Amino acid sequence: MPEIHLLDSENTICEEIRHSCLIRANRQACFRTLTTAEGWNAWFTTSMFLDLKPGGVIIFEWKDWGANNFSGGDHGAILEVKEGQQLSFTWHPDRPDYATRVDITLEDAPDGCLVHVSEFGFSDDDEGLHSMLQSAAGWGEALTLLKMYLEHGLKY
Repeated sequence: MPEIHLLDSENTICEEIRHSCLIRANRQACFRTLTTAEGWNAWFTTSMFLDLKPGGVIIFEWKDWGANNFSGGDHGAILEVKEGQQLSFTWHPDRPDYATRVDITLEDAPDGCLVHVSEFGFSDDDEGLHSMLQSAAGWGEALTLLKMYLEHGLKY
C-alpha cells in the first residue's frame, strides 16, 4: 500500500480548487472512464495504472504531453471509490514530501452527468500557492478534455 502523507490543516492553504462540468454522457460512462487505465489514457495520460480499491496505488505518466511536450509522472493512493459516484485519490502536484487530495464526484443531470472535481491540501507556502494555481488551471483543461472525449470521441 502506498504511503499517504497529507499535511495537517495548519500547514495547508485553507482554500480548495473546485471545478464542475456538464458532460453529455451517462454517469456510468463517465465513471468507467475515470476508473480504468484505458479511460484515463484516452484523455489525460499516456500511461496510467490504478488498483481501484481504498489503499490501492494510482500512477500517472505523461510522455511528450501537451503543447510543451511534458514528460513525467506522479503517483498516489486511492482513498475512496463509490460505484458510479465518486473517485478520491492522493497525488503530489508540486513536491514529493506531501500529497493533496482529489475528489471526483458524479451527479446525474437532465442532459447527462455533472462531473465535480475538488483538490485541496496544498502546502501553505509560495510553492504550494504556485502549485494550486497551476492545478486550478489544469483541472479546468482536464475537464474540457474529458468532455471532448466522452461527447465527441476526441482523444488527445
